Amino acid sequence: MPDKKERPTVQDITRHIEILFEDGKEQELDMLLQNTAPEDIAEALGGFSVKEKLRIFDALDPEDAAVVLDDTDPGTRLQILQKIDNEKLAQVLDEMPADEASDIVEDIPEKNREGILDLMEDEDAEDVEEILSYPEDSAARVMDPEFVSVSADNYVEEAIDHMRGKELGGHVFHVYVIDENEKLKGVVPIIKLITAPRGTLIKDIMKMNTHSVFADEDREKAALIMKKYDLFSLPVIDRNARLVGRITVDDIIDVMDEERGEDISRMTGTIEEEQGKETTLKATQNRLPWLVTCMLGSIVTGLVIRMYEVTLAETIALVSFIPVITATGGNSGVQASTVVVREIALGYMDIMKVSEEVWRQFKIALGLGSVCGIVLSVLAHFWMKNSLIGLVVGLSLFLVVVWSNFVGVVTPIVFRKIKIDPAIASGPLITTLNDVVGVFIYLTIASIFLR
Repeated sequence: MPDKKERPTVQDITRHIEILFEDGKEQELDMLLQNTAPEDIAEALGGFSVKEKLRIFDALDPEDAAVVLDDTDPGTRLQILQKIDNEKLAQVLDEMPADEASDIVEDIPEKNREGILDLMEDEDAEDVEEILSYPEDSAARVMDPEFVSVSADNYVEEAIDHMRGKELGGHVFHVYVIDENEKLKGVVPIIKLITAPRGTLIKDIMKMNTHSVFADEDREKAALIMKKYDLFSLPVIDRNARLVGRITVDDIIDVMDEERGEDISRMTGTIEEEQGKETTLKATQNRLPWLVTCMLGSIVTGLVIRMYEVTLAETIALVSFIPVITATGGNSGVQASTVVVREIALGYMDIMKVSEEVWRQFKIALGLGSVCGIVLSVLAHFWMKNSLIGLVVGLSLFLVVVWSNFVGVVTPIVFRKIKIDPAIASGPLITTLNDVVGVFIYLTIASIFLR
């Protein structure tokens, strides 16, 4: 039995394309691109010059180019959008699902959008414009406006014939049941539809109590619903219960990736959009507030240290432990905050059980603080040959860890309560606050014991 030929890696494909560029073998390059998965081309594209990227992209047919434009990195996408011919771009957008096409159109400068939409097919352009009319992070922004809908009084064979007449670009998991006013009444899984006996009415096999999401609701809510109930697709309705689209599982995977990246960016004091396409001034404006917050917090920490300069002058060894106190407290607070933010993001944090979560984290903090405090106390005792300093730093670290965990747990919950994204609370804000209070606790304990 012959060995199965290994599929080339993206690195292999990249190197092959580089060689063809170097040798000027244009026809071979076109053949290679035609026989390579567009997803692999999208991943490899970022390693080439702008001129080479455009040459590769121009060689693709509109269907493959649509996949590449959607999957490639934001920087490469922006470079292509800045140079590509409008007619070619319109052809590519026509091959995309409406939600993906709307993301691309949104990246195009406003002065050029109208011209691109005019070149697209009328129906596709209308779908894109409709999606763009909804808020940026809404469920409608990731929905596919194409779906199969039938009446409850239709027979299954009528529904199947209706499906044959539809051109759907994505996967179809359900047929949606609507009334004369286009209001959602239920769903029928495809497998149930095609296996039902002829003459069966849709209303006899449809599921009435179906999950749905409003078009203007946050897309993260749609992701939570689909994850909780293991759904492959989710109908999207307007505020009048009219069916306007559907969200499929592949769209939700993208949403979860973006939300994860957004939370990580906010926790580090940056922005999720800063991926090579922000101007220097814009990136600076978005990072600066967090850095100024940290700077001002450090100044306050310095003022606290100055308040206790007499204590520090009398026992200079105390200075050696300030970094340990602040770093351990800050890390402890961020750990607790990360856990809570994750529970909120995944929908595990029931607002009615907040007190239970605070108590649970408090008990964890007691354990962490006790262990860390004892370890530091022993180390300080042997290092400084002074049991009193060991007691001071150990007790201080215990209190700082408990305080930091409390701040790390409560702050995201408070932010959620006042309708601010909890992820914002998990970075510089908590670290800076814990530094100030941690130093204050440490030096206050030192003043009491060493006076």
